[in-house]
Amino acid sequence: MGVDLDLFDVLLRVLFLVSIAFLGFFSGKKFNLDQREMSILLVYIISPAVMFVSVLEAPSGRNYFNFTIGAFFVCSITATFALLIGKILWKDSTKYLFAFSGGTGNTGYFGLPLAIGIFDEIGAAVAVFIILGVNLYEFSYGYFLTSRGRNSISESFNRIIKLPIIYSFIIALLIRDSSLNLDKILVDGLNNFKGAYSILGMMVIGVTLSKFHKFEMDWKYFLCALGWKFIVWPLVAVFLIIVFGKNLDMVERAIILLMCTVPMAGNVVVIANELGVHPEKAATAVMASTILAIVTVPVVLSML
Repeated sequence: MGVDLDLFDVLLRVLFLVSIAFLGFFSGKKFNLDQREMSILLVYIISPAVMFVSVLEAPSGRNYFNFTIGAFFVCSITATFALLIGKILWKDSTKYLFAFSGGTGNTGYFGLPLAIGIFDEIGAAVAVFIILGVNLYEFSYGYFLTSRGRNSISESFNRIIKLPIIYSFIIALLIRDSSLNLDKILVDGLNNFKGAYSILGMMVIGVTLSKFHKFEMDWKYFLCALGWKFIVWPLVAVFLIIVFGKNLDMVERAIILLMCTVPMAGNVVVIANELGVHPEKAATAVMASTILAIVTVPVVLSML
């Protein structure tokens, strides 16, 4: 299976996603939107719905969950290394924000629309299951790490077990493996959350930035976060392709490369907002990496 990419098409798709983040910025300035309420919607309603319907609708015949499990462990291991470095660089809760952001990327709000638009159904399915693994990391171990910026270990764990996305994943798995078939109207209705997932996820980045009238740039966090995303993660992609390349076709390799080179995760802003852990640092770095993706994503995909 080969990969035939129209790089101009890729560039337009990236520009569209970046423009949504800017739309969020100007909307936040104009209408005084509440970024924390938007983040709560994403964490507690929209993301669980997208997780649920994505698991239910995954094509059969291939072991896609290998990508989910692999993504979860790759994100968790990468975040752990980021935490070790963060503890050297910072003494405050910034180290937990850096650890969380170091373990993930904007695979859902940014990567999913690109994967659906660029690749075939099988490639899109691989992307969905990688994103499921990334989301499980973000709302379990990643959420725990960020929560440690304000809470004790027990308090952080208690927050995790209250997150509905974990239960939506488990329930969807149980339904998928049973003889129960959900009504098509219900499934179609749940699919509508996918559009809101990407649009709202990108907009919340800009809305968060719009709330800060005076930027006090943390250059150390800013440069370290961008360096981690655009240097460490591409190296992770190369490592994964070298190690597992014999078991992957060209589309699967391309999807892995795309998922590892997307900008910093929008959920870094979402969860930083929800937990109140340096959302201004998160939003500034995420927006900068999103703008840089106008160049980096087409360049990386042109190498395929």
